[in-house]
Amino acid sequence: MDPLNAILQSGAFWFRPLESLLVALATSLALKASSRSSSPLLRWMVPVWVFLLSVMVHGFAQTHPGWSRWLYRLQHPLVPAFFLLILPALLLHGRPAYRIFLVWPCFLLLGFILHVGTQQQSRPPDGGFVGAPSAPIPLFLGLVSILILLHPFVPLRAFRTSVRLTALILLLGGGFLFRRSPSDWQHAMARRAQLRNDVVAFSETIPALHDPDRLTYIPSAPCRFSADGGYVQGCPMELLQRLFQFDFRTIVRNARNETGLLAIILGAIASVTIALFLAGRWWCGWICPLATLGDGFDLVRRLLRLPHWKPSPRSQRIAWGAGLSFGSFSLLLAAAIPRLDADGRFLGCKIPLYPFCKICPAQQLCPVATRGLTAYPPLPGREWLGGFFLIVAPLLTLFFLVSFAASRRFFCRFCPMGLLATPFNRGGLFSLRKQPRRCNRCGICREVCPMDISTVASEMKTEDVAQPACLYCLKCVEWCPQNDCLRAEFAGRPIARSQWP
Repeated sequence: MDPLNAILQSGAFWFRPLESLLVALATSLALKASSRSSSPLLRWMVPVWVFLLSVMVHGFAQTHPGWSRWLYRLQHPLVPAFFLLILPALLLHGRPAYRIFLVWPCFLLLGFILHVGTQQQSRPPDGGFVGAPSAPIPLFLGLVSILILLHPFVPLRAFRTSVRLTALILLLGGGFLFRRSPSDWQHAMARRAQLRNDVVAFSETIPALHDPDRLTYIPSAPCRFSADGGYVQGCPMELLQRLFQFDFRTIVRNARNETGLLAIILGAIASVTIALFLAGRWWCGWICPLATLGDGFDLVRRLLRLPHWKPSPRSQRIAWGAGLSFGSFSLLLAAAIPRLDADGRFLGCKIPLYPFCKICPAQQLCPVATRGLTAYPPLPGREWLGGFFLIVAPLLTLFFLVSFAASRRFFCRFCPMGLLATPFNRGGLFSLRKQPRRCNRCGICREVCPMDISTVASEMKTEDVAQPACLYCLKCVEWCPQNDCLRAEFAGRPIARSQWP
């Protein structure tokens, strides 16, 4: 018997509405509001709020089929892990009850191990699948449980590295290692042999979270063209390209299929937007697989004891403008897809189905990271927009490699995926706060910041020092020599403080 699946199925009444990011957003807002109050009653009202909201959402969905479909499109397999593990860990962090709480992830981890064992026993002997069959929700519960149990025993730097490596393996190789079943794996591998000429002769597999009625994205840069299918659909830029290449003229003609597809795309955009509100550019600092690959080049530079280039404010503005320009131009090209002629051309030029993906470094590096140099994708010919993609694709990849090797995360100022997250760094639930009276202006936070942000060190008036470029890597909190001068907060509750030594 699979105990973890049995628990999930028996609690389906709660897990179904709790999977909704809508409930996660409302709950987090309630937490943030209660943190500003000194009333214990208001703080205890948060669990009651979750209970009542879950009942209300579930009941409303049962009586309104249209709402139920929208709720399904907003669901994400990460949200049960958020409610059952991440949120309690954040709220109990630093309190005596935290040690008692650690029994819970131990129990869920044991359930995950038994779940994988049960799946292995039901696997046919000649299936060919060499990974660990697991449904998405038990997988996320198991991985998050491991990280939470690891957290009390390692410093912040090691914990951040553990999270990033886990995300890298899952997002790039998870489509091969963690399939729902061997048949799901075989179906995904069969698609590898199918070439897509509309995306410049690419073979692709199906992401592990593929669902014809729901698109699953995270605010990061996992490439949908990863050699073994990856785990999620792709990055937010790929999602926006789907929206821009949508032919809105079909809506006027009331085409049912096209209207349903638009609803799925809008549901995915709402899901990503809520995830950005919950964590801002934390996704860039802790989850993004492209940045983790790039930091490998930064590690080589540090091992060779080579200095890194600190970009000037002007250089940073140029990178920001260039990233915004490339992203906007790619979306405009995607908007021309519905207007291609019979030869697949627009104004005489061939345009790939995902223009930004064709020039994005992730589309070239992520397949190589999973399967080696043999997986390096073919470069497009001169017929694709007059050779634009042939020239820009390798140049941007070279820029990515040089920027990480010479200047830490200069590429992150250019990255359009990161630029989409910058508005959520202030006003969202993640925040970086400072007590100016404790600051001695040593400047260490500026030196260790991979984004070369100087405002944290220079700000002496306001407490909220989070900047649009901040990745919430928390290196400034880790290295600050003044006790409790810097702290990271989630929903108004401290989750990390500067402590010396």
